[in-house]
Parts: sequence; structure tokens; C-alpha cells
Amino acid sequence: MKSILFYGDSNTWGYDPATHERYPYEKRWTTICAKALGDGYCCIPAGMNGRSTSFDDPLKACRNGLDGLDYSLQTNKPLDLFVLMIGTNDLKYTDAAGSADGMERLVEKILTSNERYNLSSPVFPDGARMLLVSPVLVMQNITERGTHDARVESRKLSGLYAEIAKRHQIEFMDLADVAIPSDVDGVHLGLDAQEKIGLAIAEKIKEIL
Repeated sequence: MKSILFYGDSNTWGYDPATHERYPYEKRWTTICAKALGDGYCCIPAGMNGRSTSFDDPLKACRNGLDGLDYSLQTNKPLDLFVLMIGTNDLKYTDAAGSADGMERLVEKILTSNERYNLSSPVFPDGARMLLVSPVLVMQNITERGTHDARVESRKLSGLYAEIAKRHQIEFMDLADVAIPSDVDGVHLGLDAQEKIGLAIAEKIKEIL
């Protein structure tokens, strides 16, 4: 059985932009992905609304992805693959370059999991394997500090994240090639995008594993 952890934000949690609630289990892209993979795969969704790579939300706790990472790793080990789909919420606080800095810190922490927990059972028994996923584009400005336009910066994430993936020799996928966000808010996934992304990521995982 191959064990896969999906670490992400509200689009991994299954946020419905129309109702502000969670999509039914069977409608979420993580569930669609698991169904497409079939027997032999254990898919573990670990999404958090508002999660960033490494930035604190001044109004909501537990949104810093770097701070929460080790809890997910230790809780869900052993793992065969770590799927990292995050970054949109960074653009509330920083530009694309700042997000890339946070992403690199996350990637490095994931890849060194076994070494950092050398007195415990390994997170990745067969060595760390990762799929870095660049999120869908932002169609509505979500910037909170007014220093940049999130719509512009989101278009830079793919190139910066691809460079990180190449530098660390991990797998990469750009969701901007797969789907667009809902026109309800220009950030979260509609049902059509949930389907497209679930199937596309399943195909990528089959290539990797």
C-alpha cells in the first residue's frame, strides 16, 4: 500500500466558494484523486483554510504551514509521497519571491525529515519523495498590505516553484495548466476544477510511483 499525504490550504480542505462550507467528501479533488488511483494507494488529505508556506495570520492561529508541518509528518508516517500544494495565501502578505522563499524552507524541511527524526521511525522509509504543485492562478486581488497585486504575483509562482523543484530534484506540476478558480471569488475551486485537478494529480502520481 502506497501512502500519500496531501498538504495544502483551503483548496485541499475542500472549501466551497458558493456556500463557504466544505464540499461533500466525494466531490473533493483529494477524494477524486484517491478513487482514480484505486486499490493500493492510501490518500491522506491534510488541508487547512488560510494555510501559507511560512507566514502567520494575525487574526487566525495555526495557518503557518512551516510550523504545522512536523505534526502532519509525524502523525501520518510512514509515507511514500508528499504532495505539497500551497502558496496562494502567501500573497496576502508578500510577493511571489517571498512565497518562493517560504516554499523553499518547507521543501528543505520535508526532504530532511528522516535525518531530523533519526531517533524515531522514518517518515519516508524508502527515502523522501515529493510532488510540488503550483496552485491555480488568483483572479481576485487578496493582498492585505496593499504593496502588490496578488493577481500579478500569482502568475510568477509557477516559474519560481519550478526552479525550487529542479534545485531539489523533486517532481513538479503546474495547476494553471489544468484548471482555473471559480468565478464566484476567483480563488477557490469550483466542482469542475475539483474533478480536473483530482484526475490530473492522480495521473502524475502514477508516473511517480
